[in-house]
Amino acid sequence: MRFHRLGKVLVVALAMCAARASAFLDPPYITPVNPMAGEMISVNIYGGVCDAIIGLPGYPQVTRQGNDIRILFFSVHYDNLELCNLGIGTAITSIGAFPTGSYTLEVERRYMTVFGTWHQETLGVIPFTVSGSQAQQPVEASTLNVVGIVGLLLALTSAAYFVLRRRV
Repeated sequence: MRFHRLGKVLVVALAMCAARASAFLDPPYITPVNPMAGEMISVNIYGGVCDAIIGLPGYPQVTRQGNDIRILFFSVHYDNLELCNLGIGTAITSIGAFPTGSYTLEVERRYMTVFGTWHQETLGVIPFTVSGSQAQQPVEASTLNVVGIVGLLLALTSAAYFVLRRRV
């Protein structure tokens, strides 16, 4: 019975001493949220502390097959809390401008583990639709020409005349 109680006390004591995980990369998102045809689209990844996206020569690698787009980032990931001194921020990378249509963006990262092997994981899959160009079309609005302005002034003057005449 003593070992049972000792085990519970030991679990609680070790849980209090455990360090919190500090590594994080939030799910990626694109900007602008509703892209238009020909507008530059960027992918954004917020993260830091023990995880970071790093710009190395050859990265990011953007590939496209039809309406499927894939971007591969090089990153670092630390499991040791003593090495977790990376800043917190948002990595923003342009992926290009696309014509009207529906697309799928797969965001992946690659990093080297402490054992010297490569690890690759998918951070997110973002479906998005590119709308047609939003060229400003002229809108017809009614306006008054000189005759309309003179008529409006005459109507306001006569209305004011009748209102003032009733009061007197």
